[in-house]
Amino acid sequence: MSNSIFGEMTVADILSRINNIINQTSYIGEACSALFAMDDGDSGQPGCPGNMMGAAKANAIAEIIQSRETTNQQILRLYEKMYDDMIRLNGLGSSAAADSNE
Repeated sequence: MSNSIFGEMTVADILSRINNIINQTSYIGEACSALFAMDDGDSGQPGCPGNMMGAAKANAIAEIIQSRETTNQQILRLYEKMYDDMIRLNGLGSSAAADSNE
């Protein structure tokens, strides 16, 4: 069975890459650490606008995490499509369905 349109990538490769995405969570911990370490920006002086700098930094970190999660979702959809196509092209889908009906 040939996967020529997928190059050298196999079903196992796709599953491995999906697993890597699932396990790639260090950026969330790094963002949380940055949140905890940031100064709140409030000088405590009369007339000071308050904690605007801290809120801006927190929003920026939230946007970074959201962007990364959006990218992960798009990559996962691509891998899902590739996986489905590989299974279909290799005729594995019909035998797997038959096995699950037994």
